[in-house]
Formats: sequence, C-alpha cells, structure tokens
Amino acid sequence: MQRRASCPVVAVVGAGFCGTLLAVLLARTGDLRILLLDRRGRFGPGLAYGEAQPQHMLNTPAGRMSAFADDPEHFTRWARARDPKVEGGSFLPRAEYGAYLRELLASAMAAEPPEEESDFDPLGATWRPGKAPEPPPGRDEGPGIVCLEGQVIDLLPTGDGLRLRLADGRMLRVDRAVVCTGNLPPAALPAVPEALRRDPRVVADPWSLDPTRLDPDAPVLLVGTGLTALDVALTLAGAGHRGALHLASRRGLLPRPHRSPAQRGQHPAHHHPTPQVDAWPATALGMLRALRAELRGAAARGVDWREVIASLRPVTPALWRRLPTSEQDRFLRHLRPFWDSHRHRAAPATWAPIAAMQAAGRLQVHAARVIDVVDVPERGRLRVTLEHGERRESLEVTAIVNCTGPAADPRGAGDPLLAAMLARGLGRVDAHALGLEITDDGRLIGRGGASARVWVAGPLRRPQLWESSGVLELAAQVAAVSAALRASLR
Repeated sequence: MQRRASCPVVAVVGAGFCGTLLAVLLARTGDLRILLLDRRGRFGPGLAYGEAQPQHMLNTPAGRMSAFADDPEHFTRWARARDPKVEGGSFLPRAEYGAYLRELLASAMAAEPPEEESDFDPLGATWRPGKAPEPPPGRDEGPGIVCLEGQVIDLLPTGDGLRLRLADGRMLRVDRAVVCTGNLPPAALPAVPEALRRDPRVVADPWSLDPTRLDPDAPVLLVGTGLTALDVALTLAGAGHRGALHLASRRGLLPRPHRSPAQRGQHPAHHHPTPQVDAWPATALGMLRALRAELRGAAARGVDWREVIASLRPVTPALWRRLPTSEQDRFLRHLRPFWDSHRHRAAPATWAPIAAMQAAGRLQVHAARVIDVVDVPERGRLRVTLEHGERRESLEVTAIVNCTGPAADPRGAGDPLLAAMLARGLGRVDAHALGLEITDDGRLIGRGGASARVWVAGPLRRPQLWESSGVLELAAQVAAVSAALRASLR
C-alpha cells in the first residue's frame, strides 16, 4: 500500500460540543490530521450532555439545535428518524443530544479512508508517556480524526508550529491548536469556610451529586436559581428526596418557562422581525427601555414576548459590542439576572414539576445571599445564614449544592492549560473577567498580539460575543473558526 504524504496536524483540546463539531467539520475535506483530546477520554457529549439523566431536558426546541449552521433541520431530521412524533418545537432529553453528537463523530471517523495495513482503532489510540508521538504500527500520518485521552497542561509556540504538553509527559507536535475546553467549573462559594469546602455535605460540582448519600427527609440548599438548580432539584425529586428544597440567589429569579404545548395551541408563534437595534442607545438603561418598547409593540400585535427575545439572538453580539466597557459593567451588575431568566428558559417538561413542587411548598425560592455557613455537628447539619437587605434568615440543611453555574474568570478555574497560557502571556483576560480576549475570527490574543496558530471556541469567547453558550450560536462560531483555521493553513 502506498503511504499518504504527511498533512497538517490540528489539535482540538476538549471533546464536548465545540471540539467534536470542529473535528467533524475539519475532517470533511480529508486533508488534515485532527487530534481530538479529552482529559476524561469522553468524546462527543461533553459535560453538558454526557452527565444528563432522563429527566434533564434540552432548554431549546429541536429546531434550533442543529450542529450545522448551514443545515438548521439536521438535528430535527435525526431525532425524527428515531421518533416520528418529533417536531421542530419538541423539547428532547439532553442525553438524546449526547447520542446525536456521538453519532456525528462516529460517522466522521467511519468516513475516513480504510487502513488496509492495520486494524488500528482511533478511539483507543495511545502513545507511551514521555516520548514524542509516533503513529502506531501500520498507521501513517495521513488525514483523519484521532481521539486521544489526556489532559493538555501547556502549549508552547515553536518556530514551525506548536508543542502541547500532556499531564502524563507526552509531547504533541502540531501545526494549529483550538482550545475548546467548554464551561469552567463553578467558583467556590465565598461564604463556605475553608474547613468545610471538602466536607461531603458541601457539593462543589452539582453533576457529582449522589442523592443516595443524603437523608431523603432533610432539607437541602441549592445556591443558584438558574437551569442548573432546576436540573438538580429534579434529580433529587427523581431519587425520592422528600425534604424541602431551598433555592437561593441574589435576585431569586427562576428561569421563565417556554410556552407549553397547550399555550402554543392557543397562541401560535408569530415570527418577530429582528429589531432595528442600530437606533438603540448605547447604554444599558437605554437598551432596556428600547427592548421594553419592542415588547409592548409586539404584545399589541399578539406576539409572545419569547419571540421578541428570540429575534435578538442574531444581533446580541453587536448589541454587546456597542456598549462601552462602563455600560457593559452596568449590565452585568444590574440587568444580567433579568436577561438570563428570560433568555435561558426552562423546557415545559422541566417547568411543570418545578412549578408543582413550588405550589406544594416543597421548593422554596429565596432572594438572598448566603453570608455564613456553620457546622452543627450534634445534628449532622449545616446552619446557613441568608441575607436580603437588612433581613436575615437561618436554615439548617443536610447539604449545600453549588448551582451558581460555570465560572467565567479563567484565572481561578484551576485549569492548568489556561493557567499556563496566561502565565506565558499567550492569552489575557478581558476587563470584566468573562473569559479570554479573542479576535473576530477566533484567534487568541496575548502580549504579542493575535496568535497565528491558536484559536478558541466556546464560552471563553463570551467577552466578545456575550452569547457563547447556546448551540445556535456555537454552531455558527465553530463553523467560522473551521473556515478561518483552514484559510490560515493555505
């Protein structure tokens, strides 16, 4: 068999939605070797869709969940092939989306040219620690996707490319790299004293919660009132937890629900055209007033407010960029919780049991900050003090679950790769500590300016785009990074 000539090598760090989709797109033309790296060795679903339980639903309808920006119906067709009842407005389980991503990756890898000399399995590819990577026996360095388990801890520019250092000592030589590390873990709760932060009753990672370790009749505090808190509440309820669930955040705002099937039948969706946002004032308050006027006008025409919020998705990055840094700061301090609760809504199947628990008094929402946590060893409980203005309230709970959502500031994330990149000056954090500074085409900005070889995709791009978490936005973002990266190799 004639060996193929070596081709450019691209490392994709992180194998969740962004990393998986990027690998699939880069592999389409068959002229690149893509190393898809994941520290846990899980390729496709990532944390968002890989840890989901049956009761965890997508908070976006199927019609807006296509992985391909140029094929908006792709996911709907895939899901309908499995269940003919699926429509564009259907809300499906998160685990099903994880299966979709796994299948996309498997299909892309199956489309690679066959290796007649070897039964090499790219999903099981490994190289010995401490040695420069070499292709396994019988495998050349031709194009295709190779999935590697390993944690990238450093990235070093060289004269002709990059070297990636892995935690086990391996070094990978590549031509380009894309950082797709996904959401950062939640920041530690400041009110929890250091002595309690490793206590099993303080759950720092909500997706690691084991309900069987809790007293099913004892109260639990969930810090945060967003979509993560709703999923954790449903996890506890599904495991038979009967005690009170307390949800606390500064504003006490739960995600607003998407319209239920009954509501959609009574009031069909009416497309709302994208507002003329160029005329909106470039201040946080001015934009708020303009949005309220848009909502009033839409309501007068019988258009649901959700359609107005959806109409802003294509122009949200432009709105965000129009705000001066001081106005962005005002938005973050005063308006962000209200925007998030309306923009990131709960699926009907998520909202219905939450509303029922709230009506029954089993789920209580507190608009308050946690200011103190004390161990009560004689009762095996934690005493939590909540503060809202001048009013304080004390709760005794069997556990505290951090549901504040992903942290934004890469400096405190505990990610060795991000720490190394910042220390070397390869990247820098933005003024609001929302992520990394990135060029319009996705290249990392550091002390020396924009990188020619390192791109970023995913939530770390929030400083430039604001909306950098929904599949609709991420699919377009990844497609643009794929095109820009490929152009740089030409």
